[in-house]
Amino acid sequence: MVKIIHTADIHLDSPFSLLDVQKAKIRKNELRETFSDIIRLAESEKADIMVIAGDLFDNDFVTKETTSFLVSMFASVPSCRFVIAPGNRDYIWGRSPYRKENFSKNVYIFDKEQVSCFSFPEIGVDVYGYAFSSGSYTGNPLEKKLYLQKSRINILVAHADVDGKSKYCPISVSDMMKSGFDYIALGHSHAGSDKQTAGNTCYAYSGCPEGRSFDECGMKSVIIAELAKNSTQISVNCRTSRTCKRHYESLTVDITGVSAQDGLFNAVKNAVEKEGFGEDVLLRVRLIGTISPETVLFPQKLEASSLGLFYLEVVDDSVPLLNCEALKNDISIRGAFFREMLPALQSEDEATRRKAVAALRYGLAALDGRPLSDM
Repeated sequence: MVKIIHTADIHLDSPFSLLDVQKAKIRKNELRETFSDIIRLAESEKADIMVIAGDLFDNDFVTKETTSFLVSMFASVPSCRFVIAPGNRDYIWGRSPYRKENFSKNVYIFDKEQVSCFSFPEIGVDVYGYAFSSGSYTGNPLEKKLYLQKSRINILVAHADVDGKSKYCPISVSDMMKSGFDYIALGHSHAGSDKQTAGNTCYAYSGCPEGRSFDECGMKSVIIAELAKNSTQISVNCRTSRTCKRHYESLTVDITGVSAQDGLFNAVKNAVEKEGFGEDVLLRVRLIGTISPETVLFPQKLEASSLGLFYLEVVDDSVPLLNCEALKNDISIRGAFFREMLPALQSEDEATRRKAVAALRYGLAALDGRPLSDM
């Protein structure tokens, strides 16, 4: 039996541009800690091989300090073989850290677009892979027939877009089924996937080990795969291990009938507590429902710390509960104001509608002589 750790899309030194400077620094350090934890996992699991299916770092942001850190971490577990297939963010180029740094002997890096192999006869494993040489790869590395040693466990490390039509190495399930590989360790999709099969080939996306934005919601992990081969029959057992320090989540909160700021706070707080979200969560809240047009709320005043969160972002999609006929026929300035705003309220453009809704609320409150600071 051979044990591998499968990971990808770590994106060390990502800028975390959604966050303020202090929180971005915290997250960058936590991302590095997550990678350290994965290395320690390889050690504690006594993994034979760790495969990294691309985007270990971002060429645009990676620092010398980080590449030195990588060299040190790989060298700290000499019993494990680290095999890297550079992707579209950490692609191989003339001054790539993959070429400039002096990695330890247990680090194996694919450096060509054509599929090549690192052979480990002492454990009966051949690991194949390829490298992006630029930010895109429109070819198909599986187009050419590969002659694999069937007595070996044959692994492919691939940064690829399965059944996609993107510029990031599109390959098909059919390609994988015909390839003859026992396990294909995929990178590029940050969502991850369960182990799947294409004929006799097993494949999976590990996903990113640490979310970096709201399109990477949920817990993140690496795959621990145990592979055993008897004659030509392969057995592949996979499990996941959580790696993320924090996770991004989204939550929809209905604020129908809320009439004051404390009511808004309580509605969001109750929803957060129901989900069990805490300091390890970066949360995007979407407010929906209908509220009185005279009610002016300040979603931007909700604070992550008061809700027990690391970070909070609020999107207000609530709408005013309007008596349109009454306002249309109102001969006062309130009616005139509503009629003036009506085209924007009915606009097909979402941003225009949102601005109009906010303007209507503030305007009606002002006409009623209600101080906005008291809302």
